[in-house]
Amino acid sequence: MKLQRIHALGNKCEPWIALLLCVAVLAAGALEHVFHGQPSFASDWIHLLALGLIAAGILQLNGLPQGPRAQRALLWSGLLLTVWAANGLPFDLFRMAHLIPFPVDWPGVATRTLALAAAIVLARIVLTFPVDPASTRAASWYGYAAFVFAMPYPILRVHWAFGGTLGLGWPGAGGKGFAPLLITIPFLLAAVLSLLLISPRRWKPRWLLLTAGWTATAIVGTIGPLACLALIKALTSSHQPEMKGIAFWVPCLFYISWFLFAIAAGAATRSYQLRSAALPPV
Repeated sequence: MKLQRIHALGNKCEPWIALLLCVAVLAAGALEHVFHGQPSFASDWIHLLALGLIAAGILQLNGLPQGPRAQRALLWSGLLLTVWAANGLPFDLFRMAHLIPFPVDWPGVATRTLALAAAIVLARIVLTFPVDPASTRAASWYGYAAFVFAMPYPILRVHWAFGGTLGLGWPGAGGKGFAPLLITIPFLLAAVLSLLLISPRRWKPRWLLLTAGWTATAIVGTIGPLACLALIKALTSSHQPEMKGIAFWVPCLFYISWFLFAIAAGAATRSYQLRSAALPPV
């Protein structure tokens, strides 16, 4: 009984925690102007719009006369905007580890970390909404799509490591030796995970696949939109940036595949979550 009361209290508090985190994101984003005098990747209007949508959805969850479809639309829209606001966080971690030779933007790190925390809490809320039984049917093509979108980066990297020059101005322009192959390991693991999410639940621990699926979705979801925005800016600029021996279509392929993988991986994980919920535990 005590655990049930704690769980019920947590369910009641989560919407307000999400709302407070969104307020903190808006405040942290405003402080970025004080330190830098320029907007971050996610402008303040994104933070403000996310806060408004989430506040409206939370108020409807607490008794205002609106239908569940409107609640879902508001909270899902707010969730997507908070993911957008969290974009770039993996690059911040690379800067902290000195893997990227740029200074750490600490105010931006705070804003993006709070946005990711708000997105996680919102995801817990929206994923508990009741669903149409028809949506629990197997949708294996999500996993196949995620597999396809995970493969362009490792395929080209392996091709370059073994002397290939597709997309390169000269051999070795994509990195020397086999060290760059280490970067392909997460993408190969993501491809394997995509296929595991297709198959029915038998010997695989459900909690492990769900944790891996949602984690992969969150990580790539905080990279893909940022990369695609950079690509759009490059395509619409008067001159394309030089890639030091790498053809311009290569980063286009990578960035678009990352963005689409985040969408497909999220759909595949959600499909597996619904399909496996009615099956007996392993």
